[in-house]
Amino acid sequence: MRDSWQERLRVFLLHRIPLAVTFALMFLFCMPINSLQQNYFRPLIGLICVYYWVLKRGYIFGYFSAFCVGLLMDVYSSSPLGINILTMMLIVFITNISARYFQNASFGLGWLLFCIVGLVTLFLKWLFLMLYFKSWLQPQEILFAYCTTIMFYPFVAYLNVWVQNKFLPQERINE
Repeated sequence: MRDSWQERLRVFLLHRIPLAVTFALMFLFCMPINSLQQNYFRPLIGLICVYYWVLKRGYIFGYFSAFCVGLLMDVYSSSPLGINILTMMLIVFITNISARYFQNASFGLGWLLFCIVGLVTLFLKWLFLMLYFKSWLQPQEILFAYCTTIMFYPFVAYLNVWVQNKFLPQERINE
């Protein structure tokens, strides 16, 4: 029996919840700050959300969602168009490879894996930026962003766990 259009719409909307939550968290954490020093203390929320949702619900949050998050990060950060998109695509690729081993891992192991994946992708982002600008860039800003992102991981992951438990069913929804 074919699903009704209401059921297909419900499934479509359920599959968009992770992307909507990611956008909401990014907008929340990207509020303008009047201090230049506090502006550097901005975690990369998109990186955390893309990693989390690909690891836990990879069939919902894929390359297209990561592309949208990367595009929003590029537009907001005034970085060259495509740098954050490429970074988000790399996060999806690396996390998809490791997801079969770490999907049901403990929180601490997931956090450790995020530390490694985040370090690799931010290092590659730093290299891409140096290639784009054709000059040496100091790694302090990238390292500081990495440290603040690692510090905010438990908070953002907890919010994503709450959304997953509250709104997304435990079984896989087939389209």
